[in-house]
Amino acid sequence: MHKTTWVELNSKALRHNAAIVRRLAPNAAILAMVKANGYGHGAEWVADQLHDLVNGFAVARLSEALSLRFAQANTRILLLGTELNADVMIECAVNKLDLVIHDINTAKLLATTKLPQPITVWLKMNTGMNRLGMSASEFTEAHRLLIAHHNINAIHHMSHFSDAETEDYTNTNRQHQQLTSLSKSLGSVPISMANSAAIIVHPKTHLDWVRPGIMLYGDDPSSTLAATNALQAVMTFKAKVLAVREVNLGDGVGYNRRWQANGKAIIATIAAGYADGYPRQAPDGTPLLINGERAVIAGRVSMDLLTADVSHLPSVKPGDIATLWGENLPAVEVGQHCNTISYELFTRITARVHREYLKE
Repeated sequence: MHKTTWVELNSKALRHNAAIVRRLAPNAAILAMVKANGYGHGAEWVADQLHDLVNGFAVARLSEALSLRFAQANTRILLLGTELNADVMIECAVNKLDLVIHDINTAKLLATTKLPQPITVWLKMNTGMNRLGMSASEFTEAHRLLIAHHNINAIHHMSHFSDAETEDYTNTNRQHQQLTSLSKSLGSVPISMANSAAIIVHPKTHLDWVRPGIMLYGDDPSSTLAATNALQAVMTFKAKVLAVREVNLGDGVGYNRRWQANGKAIIATIAAGYADGYPRQAPDGTPLLINGERAVIAGRVSMDLLTADVSHLPSVKPGDIATLWGENLPAVEVGQHCNTISYELFTRITARVHREYLKE
């Protein structure tokens, strides 16, 4: 297939990263985050690669859960915090989806809804993130309401860390203590708290289920993993060089001539822009690779094109390959230049970008 802009998705790297999760949390079950289309990598592809390495998957929207259920008939799928009504609950029961219950009114609705078969629920406590989750009193009420209810197969307890990637462990320790203490007082049920950062930095928070997200896709949010546990980039974003031209002192490049040459320079025009998911806000100096050599953005990113200063790479020619992030150029580094994070870079890749799935 002819391609000018594409992402390469590496199954070996994905499985390597999942193996690191298992090595770091050997006693916990693994619930892999594949929401937002597998962080832009393709939820069904990720699940297909990892189904034998993890214990289930989690998504954020019912449509995601139903699509994944079609592809994965028997695996555990958890629908994370979203709007729930009786019809959605029934559909989840029909499709054997686990549900997160994050408010007491939804717990009460579940208790009065006639389901075709019982489901597993994950009760979510707000321990300081202050997005979704119940207060301690609501959490206790929901647990007692549902623990022996005929609609319920099993109950899990969960919360979400707000600061697990930071060097100050105060809030993480407090949140961990808050959930585990309350959970213990209600009886013995599986507990889940650890996201990617907590898996890496806070082993005592692993508990019964860990929930890796970004680390599966190659980013260490804590920046602490040693070389022996180094994560590997799963997505590499590539594009062809379309043109190479010389510019003179004072010449501008791109819209509004944001970048201007301070002498003779060579500019490469590359077939990727914000319509492909590359960040429009990328400033001059944002790194990329051409034929494996570093170059930098020069000029404003446009819809279909971006431009790079390759004055130090005089052999660059049309048809050469630029790497915008991925192998040998971490997405987190590009994100730092663009005042964003790898999560956003991954999930912004658009449908017109060709996907190439690399096999082991």
